[in-house]
Amino acid sequence: MIRLRGAMLLVMLVAVPAVAVAAESGIPLPRGWVGTTSQWVRGFGIALVLLNLALVAFAWRSLRHNVAVTAVARGWLLVSIGLVPIMVAFLSFAHGLEGSTTVAACGSCHVMGPFVSDLQNVKSDTLAATHFKNRYIQEHHCYTCHSDYGLAGTLKAKLEGLGHVWRYSTGSYVLPIKIAQPYPNVRCLGCHGESQKFLNATGHPKEEMPNLMRGSTSCLDCHGPAHPKPEKAAMR
Repeated sequence: MIRLRGAMLLVMLVAVPAVAVAAESGIPLPRGWVGTTSQWVRGFGIALVLLNLALVAFAWRSLRHNVAVTAVARGWLLVSIGLVPIMVAFLSFAHGLEGSTTVAACGSCHVMGPFVSDLQNVKSDTLAATHFKNRYIQEHHCYTCHSDYGLAGTLKAKLEGLGHVWRYSTGSYVLPIKIAQPYPNVRCLGCHGESQKFLNATGHPKEEMPNLMRGSTSCLDCHGPAHPKPEKAAMR
């Protein structure tokens, strides 16, 4: 019971500073705010690691004082070497996947720096910057626009992300950076398709709607560019 209370206290100590950082932005937090899911996952992961170290130490102490391996010692070893590490690995994997969807994760590769800089440039008129500065997308801006919807879209985006990391790490990417395949209209329509602004816009005549829905007419033909033109000269 004491160890459990200690672990919960550690989680609170890890999560509270993160909440304080969030409050520094000047935007009032909702009543009862206790942090984001990602912050709590990180806190539980750290707490479990420290708890596991305590369990391993307790199991080692039990083995030192007993010539034979008792059932109690086996139980402690099972928990400390088997169950808790699996839980930590799962939380780490989940936290890593969630972290990979952030703009900061996309900008961690220097070849993507110009795209992230344009995204956050309030004077830019690209689609990415327009969506960002007007808060059309609340978070995970790159991931939201460059992944398809549903479970299959998430899995595909993660697999492609691993490929991006591999090519960047090995220096096998090609400059200038460009999209691998034409941008599908369905990603735009997922947010805009049923809005009144889209349906009643003068630039969207009814006879053109079937083409937009099928993707034979690209949204970017009229609303581009999504990003600034990539420069071929870039340092590897």
